[in-house]
Amino acid sequence: QLHRHPYPTPSGVLSMELTIEDIFLYAGLAWAARRWVVPHPWMFYIVTVQIGVGLYTWFKLGVCVVGGGSPKGRKGKYPKHVRTLQRRLSVYDQLKPVSSFNPFVNDSWKIDEFDRIRISINAATILPIRILGTFISLLLGAIFAVLAVRGLPPNPKFKSMKDLYDYMKERGEILEEQGKDGTVDLKKKAFEYIIERVNSKKHKAEDIMKLGEKEFLNLASKNLRHICWYRPLESWRRQLLIPVRFCARALLFFSGFLWIKTEGELGSAEEAPILISNHVCMIDPAFMVYAALPAPIAAAEHLKMPLLGSIVSAIQCVTFDRFSPSSRKEVRNELIARAAPGAGWPQILIYPEATCTNGEAIITFKTGAFNPGRPVQMVCVRYRGRFNPAWVGAGPGLWHIVFRLMCEPMNFMKVDYGPIYDPNPEEKKDALLYARRVRDKMAYFFDLKATGHSFDDVKLQALATKTNSPAEKAVIEAEAIRKHFSMKLDSIKKYYEAFLKLDKDKDGLLSRSDFLFGMGAGTPEESPQWSNVFDLLDNDGDGYIDFRVYLIGMAFANTDLNNEKVLKQVHQIFDLDGDGFLNLQEFTDILHKACPSDELYTPASIVEIFQDVDENNDGKIAVEEFIKYAESNPKLKKSFALWRKNFDVSGILEDPTTEKKA
Repeated sequence: QLHRHPYPTPSGVLSMELTIEDIFLYAGLAWAARRWVVPHPWMFYIVTVQIGVGLYTWFKLGVCVVGGGSPKGRKGKYPKHVRTLQRRLSVYDQLKPVSSFNPFVNDSWKIDEFDRIRISINAATILPIRILGTFISLLLGAIFAVLAVRGLPPNPKFKSMKDLYDYMKERGEILEEQGKDGTVDLKKKAFEYIIERVNSKKHKAEDIMKLGEKEFLNLASKNLRHICWYRPLESWRRQLLIPVRFCARALLFFSGFLWIKTEGELGSAEEAPILISNHVCMIDPAFMVYAALPAPIAAAEHLKMPLLGSIVSAIQCVTFDRFSPSSRKEVRNELIARAAPGAGWPQILIYPEATCTNGEAIITFKTGAFNPGRPVQMVCVRYRGRFNPAWVGAGPGLWHIVFRLMCEPMNFMKVDYGPIYDPNPEEKKDALLYARRVRDKMAYFFDLKATGHSFDDVKLQALATKTNSPAEKAVIEAEAIRKHFSMKLDSIKKYYEAFLKLDKDKDGLLSRSDFLFGMGAGTPEESPQWSNVFDLLDNDGDGYIDFRVYLIGMAFANTDLNNEKVLKQVHQIFDLDGDGFLNLQEFTDILHKACPSDELYTPASIVEIFQDVDENNDGKIAVEEFIKYAESNPKLKKSFALWRKNFDVSGILEDPTTEKKA
């Protein structure tokens, strides 16, 4: 039941029924209407407004009805084809998806007409109350957060260069080094310190160096605000933050989480200084603030949010700036310092997946949480009920999630506190090994799928959304492909941009004609070799290839291979009938393609060579016979290597319509 989400049944109709909480809600509304509306005629004005809100909501929810598209307006209907068995490149056996499951898809926004009416009624009745309750909870939380840090030094406001030097020393910068002349250029160091920490897109280094002292100090004060208090709060100040925990629980209550079930015990900061958890949506950190008041890793932008910024600052979040070149290093050093034994800091909350998933899988972990080499406690958050609030690329947006949560009479959430993982000496030295073993342990302990997806897939989804392509089709398990082919994300993005140019109908799939057009190959009859390349990529034989298959094929064609693998690939491509052997015509095509200007390969000589290569005289050449012949012929061997180089498909990154010659 923990994994129960309202996905479509095979018939395409969602099964939604009235629950006990719906019955209690509507019974309460009926009693309230009889108690207050009927005796007071002026209440009919409020009811009229509520009816208007309900009708507006009903109209806007039309796009979410099954078969009506998606909350983002896309009506992605993808072709379905009968699948047939086809040959496949050996690379597919090495790069089979760890799971066909996509952790970045959330279809729970789909509803039927009954739920459309039900949600419209709830939007007109309980939604306003919950919005008001959420605002009051945030307001009270911000007030207590401000009181808890009242009297502490404000965020850095430098009045002189000395103030900045003192700040740098407190942050661990060494300013006592002397130059050859016995002095140290502190001002130059200060400028370099700020240049590393500002938004490089807004402030160029050469422009900063030209600033006067006053303008420079103002820039430093503004851009160092994202660094929260760098000493632990006194215990009495931490006690003042306890009301913030209850405000977080009130916020969850007004989001529909009336009861939250927990299992296991949460360790102390001494036992587990770092908490790691899967990440589904913005509800996760709200609960953890209520449960333990930890210091999460957060983007610097959160400090600028009304009300929420005060809470983020008071609980001493470790903040990072996405556009600062040194932010990653600063956060790493901060984590190591805070997780040190006896440091006195609260627990640190980290989501090592670095993005949200739909809660049914664990994707590749980043190593940030494991660099300190300290024990971590595993936490798993699960949601069930009518609506899954997963904030993923192929799913509802943030405000749609908030709206749906507040329009449900009751939402269900379960939090499991797993075991504390204490790393051994080998894992302390290797953060990547530590992260991999903890991930495997979490997947086993919490019974979750472990996939090869990563944050890179989220970036590709964002690129797909910008071009109105299906976001779910951009998920390719990028981490596994990157490792196998040693590819960088920028290269994958370039391939994806080329793929999108070929995908004319924006359905996330390439047909044979799309592929041949991109290769400048004309029709299948004009370029049978390129058509055969498509058949090799189309490993499931449905006549279409998605981006993952396309990327593997392109990377495979541009990867350095030993000569035996090259010859196997040549044999496969020219084996046009797909029987695993070369007949005389196919063998002739190979020789003419490899050595087009060689006059020795006349029809009569080719027949003679074919008979010599065909050792068992069965009228066809197996791949082993072909490799043996090619290996014994240095000229032909060199030609095949050159042919494969000319077969390079990287040119499509520049212009998909450029004519290519195989």
